[in-house]
Amino acid sequence: MMKAREKKTTEMMWYTIRTQGNKERKVCERIQKEPDLQKSIGQVLVPMETIVNLKNGKKVTRDKIMFPGYIFVEANSIGELKYFLRGCDGATGFLTERDGTIKPMKEKEIRRIIGQQEEQKEMDISDMFIIGEDVRITDGPFDTMIGTIEDINGDKIKVSVSIFGRKTPLELSIMQIDKKK
Repeated sequence: MMKAREKKTTEMMWYTIRTQGNKERKVCERIQKEPDLQKSIGQVLVPMETIVNLKNGKKVTRDKIMFPGYIFVEANSIGELKYFLRGCDGATGFLTERDGTIKPMKEKEIRRIIGQQEEQKEMDISDMFIIGEDVRITDGPFDTMIGTIEDINGDKIKVSVSIFGRKTPLELSIMQIDKKK
């Protein structure tokens, strides 16, 4: 019986830590670099998604935090971590229940978050559109026009737009179109 309890306490569980805005990465780095926490910490996760925008005619990618103000930590002992977070600039502590108890995340929740992270890494921009889909042109002389995707070839997309009642094919960059809303 005693061994089963010991195994239960050394099992890694995921916890949510609250942070100040735009301090998620710093808190994550501090937790990972703290030598006293190395034995009790598994992974520290700040879920990110890559956002691609068109700025001044150029494709600009940037990382955006999926859950602003929160990081996720895999730990088997939260006592040392709780003490460390009190003195850590940017961290405000664990996400707790109303009565102040710290509950680990459900396995299903963390798998969903990690799955979203992996899916975001694998997703290609060209996978967002399909042939025959109506799209809105966001850049160039045909800005705000609605067209239909005829062909997708890497970053180049052939879009057919109606100009004076006649279908006109345009070859656009993938960054010049957006989903029709």
